Amino acid sequence: MYATQRHNEQLVRLTLTGLADLGKVREAVRELLTGCTQEDVIDSVLVADELSTLACEYGNLPAGVCLIRSYRRPSLRMAVTVPHLVLPTAPSRSRTSRYLLEACTTDWGIGNSGEYMTLWACIRVGALLDEELPLPRIPAS
Repeated sequence: MYATQRHNEQLVRLTLTGLADLGKVREAVRELLTGCTQEDVIDSVLVADELSTLACEYGNLPAGVCLIRSYRRPSLRMAVTVPHLVLPTAPSRSRTSRYLLEACTTDWGIGNSGEYMTLWACIRVGALLDEELPLPRIPAS
């Protein structure tokens, strides 16, 4: 896992090697959303779990997970990229995923680039109080 901070955003990248790594993903989401409402954190963890679980169950691992917390437009964007992903065909499983994503996100989708597929979602989260925003770095003169 590594994290970086840039202009009003925090970025975390993780590698998902199996269901045992879901804890790392949940922890990263919770850390990025420090100061947000419990509802925002719960929705975000549910979505991260769903995208990561789909990658683990229906794709060839390892998968890359990217989480981006934006402070300018208060949101959490997440993407899980996995090779050779074949999404579930069982109507009940795909319906459950779709309902969860539609209920918890502002937008979501599936992208395809060759042998890799990306499951992505964007969740609106409450803005932090001004004193809780990360301070911008000022370059040394």
